[in-house]
Amino acid sequence: MNKIKLFFVLLMLIGIISGCASSPENAPIKTEDVRETTYETSTEQIMDNISKTDVLSTEIISNEITLESENTTMVSVSDEKKVNSEIKSKANSDTKQQTSHNSMPKLQETSVPNNTKIIATSAAICDITDRLGLNLIGVPETTVSSIASRYSGVTTIGSPMSPDMEIIKSLNPTDVISPDTLKNDLQIQYENIGVNYKFVNLRSVKGLYDSVKLIGDKYGKSAEADEIVKEYNDFMASYNSKHSGQKPKVLVLMGLPGSYLVATQNSYAGSLVELAGGENIFHDNSKDFLTISPEEMLARDPDVIIRTAHGLPKEALAMFEKEFSSNDIWKHFRAVQNNKVYDVDYMLFGMSATFDYPQALAALEPMLYGE
Repeated sequence: MNKIKLFFVLLMLIGIISGCASSPENAPIKTEDVRETTYETSTEQIMDNISKTDVLSTEIISNEITLESENTTMVSVSDEKKVNSEIKSKANSDTKQQTSHNSMPKLQETSVPNNTKIIATSAAICDITDRLGLNLIGVPETTVSSIASRYSGVTTIGSPMSPDMEIIKSLNPTDVISPDTLKNDLQIQYENIGVNYKFVNLRSVKGLYDSVKLIGDKYGKSAEADEIVKEYNDFMASYNSKHSGQKPKVLVLMGLPGSYLVATQNSYAGSLVELAGGENIFHDNSKDFLTISPEEMLARDPDVIIRTAHGLPKEALAMFEKEFSSNDIWKHFRAVQNNKVYDVDYMLFGMSATFDYPQALAALEPMLYGE
C-alpha cells in the first residue's frame, strides 16, 4: 500500500514540475497569476490529493483483494439468488397446490367411525342393521313385530309412529334412521332436536334392498350388503319363472281402526301383489294409499280382494267383517261372489317391507292362482 502511495505522489510531482517547465522562462510571476494558474498547487492541495490517492489506493487494494474471492462471492450470491428464486417458486407452487386441493371435492367416507351411534326407529330397519351386523343404541317399542335378539337390552325410544324425541336427543346419536313413510311426521321433529336423520324407502321389496345397499355402503358393510342383494336376485329369478302369463286383477285394502284405504303399487302390500305376478288395479305415481269409494272399486272388477291391517289389526279385521256384511254393494263384487276375499297376516303384509317377503309371496300364490 505504501508503494502505491509513493507512486501516485511521484506522478503528481512530475506533473507539477512539467507544468512549471512549460511556463515562459522570463515571465514575471504576479500574485493574480498564482491565484489563477492551473499548474501550481499548494501544500494543502497536495496533501488533499495524497489523501484522495490514499482512499483511491485503498479502494483499489480492497477491490484487488475482493477480486481474489469475487468468483466465490459471486457464486455465493448467484447461489443465494437461485435458492431464493427456488424458494419463491416452491412457495408459489405450494400455494397453487393448496388452492387446488381446497377446491377439490371431498371424498365421501365409507368406513364406520368408532364413535358412530345409530338409532333405528322401526323393526324393519332393525332387521336391516341386524343382517348387516351393525350395533344400535336405540330401538323402537313394538308389540306387532319382533326385534332381533342382537338388540336385547338396548334403550327403547318409543313407538315407530311416535318416537320419544327427548330420549332420542339424550342418547346423542350420530344418525337416526326411519322409514320414509313417516317423513312428513318426523322430519321437523328431528330438526327441532338437532339430530342427523335419514329416511329410507321400505315401501317395496326393491326399496328394501336399495336401503340395504345404502346403509351397508354408508357404514362400511358393502360386502355384506352385496351378499344380501344377491340372495334377493337369485330368489326372484327363480320365482318369476313360476307364473308367467297369468295376471289376476287384485284389490288390496289396508284396514285402519274405524276405516280403510286402498293400497297402491307404491305400498309394500300393494307391491307384493305385483311381485307375485298379479295386477294391482289401483296405481298412483306418488301415493301409497288412496281413499276410493266402493263404487269406483266395483268398476275395476277385481278377481281377488286382499285385506290386511295396520295399527290395531284385530280391530281392523273386525271392521272389515262388519263392512262387507252390512254394506250391500260388496255383494256385487265378482271376487265376493267367487269367495276370493282373503284376510292376510299383517305380520307379512304390513306397512314396511321385511325380509319375510318370500313367505308373503308363498301365501299369495294360492290366493292368486289357486291350489
